[in-house]
Amino acid sequence: MEWSTDGQEQRRRSADVVCLGEALALVPALPGPGTPVPGPALLAGAEANVAAGLAGAGVAAAWAGRFGRDELGAFLHAELQRRGVDVAAVEIDAERPTGCYAKVTEADADGEPRSRMSYRRAGSAASAMTPAFLDRPALRDRLSTAQVIHTSGITAALSDSCAALVHELTGRPRPGLLSFDVNWREQMWPGGDPGVVAALAGRADLVLVGGDEAERVFGTDDPVHLRRLLPHPRWLVVKDGARRALAVDRTGAAIDQPALRVEVVEPVGAGDAFAAGLLTGLVRGEPLARCLRRGHLHAAAVLTVTGDSAPMPPGDVLDPLLGAPPGDWAKIEVTAAGLAAPGGGIR
Repeated sequence: MEWSTDGQEQRRRSADVVCLGEALALVPALPGPGTPVPGPALLAGAEANVAAGLAGAGVAAAWAGRFGRDELGAFLHAELQRRGVDVAAVEIDAERPTGCYAKVTEADADGEPRSRMSYRRAGSAASAMTPAFLDRPALRDRLSTAQVIHTSGITAALSDSCAALVHELTGRPRPGLLSFDVNWREQMWPGGDPGVVAALAGRADLVLVGGDEAERVFGTDDPVHLRRLLPHPRWLVVKDGARRALAVDRTGAAIDQPALRVEVVEPVGAGDAFAAGLLTGLVRGEPLARCLRRGHLHAAAVLTVTGDSAPMPPGDVLDPLLGAPPGDWAKIEVTAAGLAAPGGGIR
């Protein structure tokens, strides 16, 4: 094993947000043993999606994790760099492979798009992370100065050593916020016990959870009850699907913002995009309502593409939407063609 030596570490030793987890390659179909990847790959993986979304919004973001010394690892390393993500805290594994996955989108019983995923990540380079990974110089330097450190329940599910790493991360002193996206995936936890993820969420400063997964992990999606179960985090953000996002502080005070009307093409990656938008606003010191709107706009952009991430419109398009009166916000529609906002036209 060795560290990447692309020169970034010498140029930049800090980032506003550090995202720690596994980057995956989204491929058209899973390759057979010893065969090349069939067709072009795309960037995927929860924390990598968040890092790319942050960098695309102009936030100094770093992604930390491990790649195999293989074709997909080289692609992901280059793609993260191309998107402006700091990858100096990446470790290369000469023996274990880079993870990948493929997805097929079908209509559910209600006619809504739903994706079926197949993965090749068991024994991946990322799954070999241990708590010692946190003390590697490039990552240690970035963690010591970051405004936000972001990880998720998916990282903890990769292996026992990765669960130990996230447990160590959540227990260490930190200069800013620790953001934890629950990201509960039953298929990654053979025992089916969400207790580990629930406990990790309770040690974070900011917890993001979808209403449906809150039911599965905590036994309730009621924000008041969830706050009683999670008294420590500064904020609890509940993403209630196509209805709204609600942020509740330690006192029980709540702020909510309705979701946008979106013509959904494919849903995977929207939660990561929401996290990227929310964290963008928090890093910039914006009011929480505006941060939630950023989350909705980022998520909407990803819902209208087949990939797991999407570029955001420029600031001169976003800023009026972020500050729009509630009535105008409720009229915004997002399709693959762009944003249809009050005043007419596609942006």
